[in-house]
Amino acid sequence: MSGAFYTSTQQRSFARILPDLVSNRGLLRDVVSKELRARYRNAMMGFLWAVLQPVLMMLILTFVFKYLLGERLAARGLPSESVTPEFLLCGIVAWQFLSVAIMTGTNSILESGELIKKVHFPREIIPIAAVINCLVNLVIGFATLLVVLCALRGISALGTGLLYVPLLFAIQFMMVIGLALLLSALNVYYRDVGYMIDVALAFGFYATPIFYPPSMVSERLGEFTFQIYMLNPMANLITAYREAILDNHFAEPLLWIRPLAFACGAVLLGMYLFRRNAPTFADYL
Repeated sequence: MSGAFYTSTQQRSFARILPDLVSNRGLLRDVVSKELRARYRNAMMGFLWAVLQPVLMMLILTFVFKYLLGERLAARGLPSESVTPEFLLCGIVAWQFLSVAIMTGTNSILESGELIKKVHFPREIIPIAAVINCLVNLVIGFATLLVVLCALRGISALGTGLLYVPLLFAIQFMMVIGLALLLSALNVYYRDVGYMIDVALAFGFYATPIFYPPSMVSERLGEFTFQIYMLNPMANLITAYREAILDNHFAEPLLWIRPLAFACGAVLLGMYLFRRNAPTFADYL
């Protein structure tokens, strides 16, 4: 692709995003491969970390909520017995993909400043490649979840509910892509965005049913608060993941319709703002 494209007003064209990505799919593949190799190049255990991180987090949370706080939660009428290792691991794997991908995607343009200044290519490739790299960890994490599930419940625990999981994967991936495009573009002009994301993700970890069932919210805070709580797209997705994988049935439609609507909005807004501002990135890096 010629450099003239990136010095013209066509670079800002929203309609050209998908054609640009398709024509540069080889570059996207190369960037993903390079970053994936670089991530584990000096790590002795390599991809094993994608298994160990969620498993260790699961063990820590299981110890805290089942053994340290189990009696106190039961005394307050909170259903600690439902917080099983597979319940925790399902939430952890989905949340870790979101948090790591958003942080990596948000900083991706800043970290690729020298490349952006020297080479002409669709800038969307950089945050998209960062998210795809994290998608590898999501797949490995859910494969680990299935192994743990079989170990604890037997292979009969795997059923047709797994057919629902690719749809949830696609919704979450689309949502993260949209947020990564939006936040990476904003982070070029406002460096406080990275710090704000740290705070937002820390808050989101506790505002999402990772180590507690969502029913606890409605039981303790009431139905109105629960409906506001369920505006959180990750609360819907993690609940849907658990119903598909652990309970082996298709979740109610709202559990995937709400995050799908959010994901579509995030992608459209992220792509639009990113493409509108991409021509000036080099001036701020």
